[in-house]
Amino acid sequence: MGNAESMESQLAVIRSRAAPVKLPMPDPAELEERFSIALNSMNLPPDKVRLLRSYDNEKKWELICDQERFQVKNPPHTYIQKLRGFLDPAVTRKKFRRRVQESTQTLRELEISLRTNHIGWVREFLNEENRGLDVLVEYLSFAQYAVT
Repeated sequence: MGNAESMESQLAVIRSRAAPVKLPMPDPAELEERFSIALNSMNLPPDKVRLLRSYDNEKKWELICDQERFQVKNPPHTYIQKLRGFLDPAVTRKKFRRRVQESTQTLRELEISLRTNHIGWVREFLNEENRGLDVLVEYLSFAQYAVT
């Protein structure tokens, strides 16, 4: 039994260290402004937005703090640069096959980022400057050619 109690106390210490510090709530006008920004970044359907807008200020502040703590691991251009790096026509098929594991990992990370990051991240990936979809299709075509 002593081990179970010890484990529980260790878990309590870990939880207390992992718990984020709660910032003081701003005045209602700033709270609403920041809440609107947080909602826009979520790209939610209107019924969900209405539901969240009905939250009390304490819950709204909690949601804002959670959104602001969220840090994007890599910006879109990181993945685009990596994919372009794999598009070297001088690479032989043999060398390409060795790099498949690395490129597969990049594609997995990109897939996760496209699914989990806020809509602004996705729009930045797809914008005219980055042309993320074009680069992705170009890479997939190149990869298909290199392995056949």
